[in-house]
Amino acid sequence: MQYYNSINQTKRRATREVMVGNVGVGGSNPIRIQSMTTSNTRNVDETADQIMKLADSGCEIVRITVQGIREADACEQIKNILILKGYTIPLVADIHFYPPAAMRVVDFVDKVRINPGNFVDKRASFKIIEYDNASYAEELEKIEEKFTPLIEKCKRLKRSMRIGSNHGSLSDRIMNRYGDTPQGMLESALEFARVCQKNDYHDFIFSMKSSNPQVMVHALS
Repeated sequence: MQYYNSINQTKRRATREVMVGNVGVGGSNPIRIQSMTTSNTRNVDETADQIMKLADSGCEIVRITVQGIREADACEQIKNILILKGYTIPLVADIHFYPPAAMRVVDFVDKVRINPGNFVDKRASFKIIEYDNASYAEELEKIEEKFTPLIEKCKRLKRSMRIGSNHGSLSDRIMNRYGDTPQGMLESALEFARVCQKNDYHDFIFSMKSSNPQVMVHALS
């Protein structure tokens, strides 16, 4: 299977611009430089220091891990330190399994990254589960119910979102219907994108991550 047109040339697709704070991503904007902190987010001074060093080195967007409410609250302090120091670099909260953390941190950051494989679903157990169309639709309704409040808050606060599908953390539902495949990665993200579109929210960005580059490229093609 051909995953790309040429190994010697790149072709950029036409995309919609999404604002991450004061930085435009996609559209006619250049490819943006983004990095991630390695500190414990609750160590606000160390995290803020890393962000400032990244900004001074040319980084345009910084992602911070937010595992829970305490990390979400720490982001408010981090943001205040940056403002006092004169830094306006956009911050992205990387959410792990816990929707309440996303609802809290969206007050303090410019963008929220969710993993569609575990934002609503539990961590995959790799059990063989048969989903008929009715039970599958019921699972999708659960996603909409739990995901919609975050969409509404992002719309109200003018925050953007990254729907980041991870090949290593697809849900049992996706694994049982699509398998461990690029199509599964894509559908995992599209399930959440459809809920965004249903709520007239379009400030979201896709990302696909896999340790196998061919799987990642094929999911995006």
